[in-house]
Amino acid sequence: MKYNVISSDDHVEEPKDTWQSRVPARLRDRAPRVVRVPDGDAWEINGVRGKTIGLEAQAGKKFEEYKSSGESYDTIRKGSYDAHERLKDMDIDGVDAQTIFPNIGLGIFGIEDHELQFACIRAYNDFLSEFCSVNPARLIGIGLIPTDDVEVGRKEVEHVSRLPGLRGVMLPTYPRGEPLNSGVYDPIWGAAQDLNLPVHIHLRTGDRRTGALFGPGAAKLRGAVPALLNVASLANYEALSQIIFGGVLELFPRLKFVSVEGNIGWLGYFLEKSDRTYKRHRHWTKLDLPKLPSEYFHRQVYATFIEDKIGVKIRQDIGVDNLMWSSDYPHTDTTWPNSRQYIEDTFQGVPEEDKYKIVAGNAKKVYNLD
Repeated sequence: MKYNVISSDDHVEEPKDTWQSRVPARLRDRAPRVVRVPDGDAWEINGVRGKTIGLEAQAGKKFEEYKSSGESYDTIRKGSYDAHERLKDMDIDGVDAQTIFPNIGLGIFGIEDHELQFACIRAYNDFLSEFCSVNPARLIGIGLIPTDDVEVGRKEVEHVSRLPGLRGVMLPTYPRGEPLNSGVYDPIWGAAQDLNLPVHIHLRTGDRRTGALFGPGAAKLRGAVPALLNVASLANYEALSQIIFGGVLELFPRLKFVSVEGNIGWLGYFLEKSDRTYKRHRHWTKLDLPKLPSEYFHRQVYATFIEDKIGVKIRQDIGVDNLMWSSDYPHTDTTWPNSRQYIEDTFQGVPEEDKYKIVAGNAKKVYNLD
């Protein structure tokens, strides 16, 4: 397989039977299911029905046609949920391989019943393996790992390592218990390092944040929804701060850590600020890190982006070897079906060596595609 363009962040709208056909029979009445309602198809989890399909599957629509709900499996692109159709859409877009993350599955971390949550995570990982096995050279699956029980999480890392088509794992950005810089997760980091599975975080996954942008009634505030969309990358900023200052990369020097969908322009400031914080505050805070935060970042951290001309402009300051382009299919930020045009526009004036690393070469290295 020759890789010229690899998208490092795309999603699957899970087929209707993803959980109903895979979780134990005793849990199926509470596991995610699709319910047809007058305005489309909605997912119901543990008896709670969400909105109908919308923003998570708008590929192919004009910006002015986007809608937050009201879609069904009959109205969205089949490539959103069918692996064979996905490959056709990738061909249309000129993309050789995609890294696959969930849609509905992003909310599985929020299920409070641990037995149900763990069963749903296992079912999703098994489904994703089947999906990616249609063409594992082009479909790169990222399995979900629970953190509510660290031993269960460690075992799931091992399970993912045995599943065909899966080449990485994802943790919730906001675990329900301890934050990511807690030592309780060391068995998970260790297992991922030993099995050479890069660990990913994806925007605001896990425990719901509180505050004006997230609390009850927030959607009624002026500009609340676009404001919420605009601050999404701050979750990745938080996670990277915890991972680096929490010593995770010092303790596990072969671990690969990926910041997904947070874009990259802010990383120039993040690295400068992190090093300044280290120099000024490591003594009185008794921070036990022998290297600058930027050194750990350049050694072990990767970040994906969709459209980010500022980030590409300062790529040398961030680290050309640490950046990976993505199309975010089939979300509203997707560049499908014009990804090649977006790439040419974004990388005007960029040397071919740098461009290739960012649109394919770095992903080949992270996911061992050689």
